[in-house]
Amino acid sequence: MAFPTVDGLGVAAGVGSQLRQPVEHARALFAADLFEDESSDIEPSHLFGSGVVSLLDTRVVSVEYDLTVEWGGAASGDQWVAAVVVDLADGSLLGPLDVFYDDSPWLETLARVANADLTERFGKDVVWTEGLAVEASNFENLALSADGVVLLFDRYQVGPGVLGAPRVTVPWLEIGEFVDPNGPVGYLVGG
Repeated sequence: MAFPTVDGLGVAAGVGSQLRQPVEHARALFAADLFEDESSDIEPSHLFGSGVVSLLDTRVVSVEYDLTVEWGGAASGDQWVAAVVVDLADGSLLGPLDVFYDDSPWLETLARVANADLTERFGKDVVWTEGLAVEASNFENLALSADGVVLLFDRYQVGPGVLGAPRVTVPWLEIGEFVDPNGPVGYLVGG
């Protein structure tokens, strides 16, 4: 398992621990599951994956994590996704309310665009709309890229397991009007 590191002038000391945290969390869950699984003595299980930088500039780093577990003796594995956006100046995690105006329809827009994208790619009968309902918990794995807001969905969240963990990019053109221009990532949508 791997995670990116960022260092240099202007990078706060806490950035590295923020980037490492999703991997450490996955390791802890994996270890707890192994401890509970009596069959782990028969066939070994494996946890692997990494974090990939989706945006890095002088202000923020955004990382997408895709982690997979192959359970010994199981027909299929598990897949976990996570995302972090970290302010390089102070090492703080940036959440949606650090990015968007809290009284804007940003969440509704993410849900609408994600639903349209997934339905176009996989078909209306395949996509599970409850995983795309306008609830913050459905969009907690949010990353940023130069192209827009990247949404990562857990396996089985928006469709059957064969879809894996779908990824949707909501273009800045669709969501940019709801980004606080004075916020930590406002420059991404500024003219």
